[in-house]
Amino acid sequence: MRNEMVVSISSVIARIKNVLTQTMDLDGIWVQGEISNLTKHRSGHYYFSLKDKSGEMSCVMFSSYVSRLNFDVQEGMRVLISGSINVYEQRGSLQLVIRQMKQDGLGNLFLEFEKRKQDLLKVGYFAEDHKKSKPEYIENIGVITGANAAALQDVLSTIQRRWPMMKVTLYPSLVQGNLAPKSLIQSLKKADLCGHDALLIVRGGGSFEDLFCFNDVELVKTIYDLNTYIVSGVGHEVDTTLCDLVCDHRSVTPTAAAQWVSIDQNEVMAKIIKDKVLLSRNMSIILDQYRSKLNLYQNHPYLKDPKSFIIEKQLKLDAYNTQLEHALSLELQKMNLILNSREQLGLNMNRILKYHENKLLNIPEKLEISMQTKLQDARHLLQRDCALLDAYSPLKVLSRGYSISKIENKVINSISDVNKDDIMVTRVHDGSITSRITSCKEE
Repeated sequence: MRNEMVVSISSVIARIKNVLTQTMDLDGIWVQGEISNLTKHRSGHYYFSLKDKSGEMSCVMFSSYVSRLNFDVQEGMRVLISGSINVYEQRGSLQLVIRQMKQDGLGNLFLEFEKRKQDLLKVGYFAEDHKKSKPEYIENIGVITGANAAALQDVLSTIQRRWPMMKVTLYPSLVQGNLAPKSLIQSLKKADLCGHDALLIVRGGGSFEDLFCFNDVELVKTIYDLNTYIVSGVGHEVDTTLCDLVCDHRSVTPTAAAQWVSIDQNEVMAKIIKDKVLLSRNMSIILDQYRSKLNLYQNHPYLKDPKSFIIEKQLKLDAYNTQLEHALSLELQKMNLILNSREQLGLNMNRILKYHENKLLNIPEKLEISMQTKLQDARHLLQRDCALLDAYSPLKVLSRGYSISKIENKVINSISDVNKDDIMVTRVHDGSITSRITSCKEE
């Protein structure tokens, strides 16, 4: 043992690192592979594995190089990388430190994922209007996950811390591998029949391949047809599965899923205390108000001496009765006066009617006498006017030998009214004579 050299593990790792970095020169070489287990750290660094069919290697790309990328790095993407080999001394692990990266296409699994996603999207399996609303109260949940999974412990510890009264039922299932979709479907269907307020389908983080069972088409269709409100909490925030898209609510982690369906007992207790104080204050205000009303009622004069209240009302009632009796007496007097007036009016109307009736009976006789008198006077007047008219009639004058001559219906009064050759019409008592003027002689 004295002749043998003893060195520390860190020395061995450091020597390996020196040998590799000095002898493995990757400058000008592009390494092809598929991204797996991608983690985008909050510092801006990317950590992932680069693999092909038969090998896999850890990689890191620092934020200064990430900022130069012109595309979004995704899980399952095929890329070409350039960098150097390094040994992470704390773990003794070999890793590629990447300085450049460019797309080389998408991995087969990622292509299959995108195809399934688009097919299901077209037929409406991810439609928001189909998703169920969160129940107002959640007191009974079912958890679909592995029986020994860390995700289950995350859910249970979160529920215990936030709302330990919650009833939790485990429906154990495979959460990785080819048999996982069928196992998940069986557990979901069983849980859906048990009347839970909500179901949680959860799993911890893993590679794109590890989580691929949650991209099963039949699993998506099963979740779509569930009657129970369902929450997914698969992987981490950067992981997205078809299961997440079809569930009624997607949480980024199993812990977040448990938080979503539970209420914080400390918040509830704080609200109860706040409501208690508010209720006590409001009750005090209400009691003070009613106490004031009670004091007012107790000091009311009518309540102190109810008999005085009754006597006062009786006096008012008697006064009202007296007034009513007096009013009724006046109304009776008015009614009697009206009846007497009506009777007297009836007698007067009969007397007037009798008077006018008798008067009307004499009118026809008087009217006839008056008409005869008027008729006789009119006849005498007519006879007188006819005699006068006859006396002054031009025909009477003509009958005594006189005549009337006209030219163009104009009576001739002077010789100056006629001219030679005028046609003159002369009216005698028994006819008319037409002649032509041949000469005129003034006398």
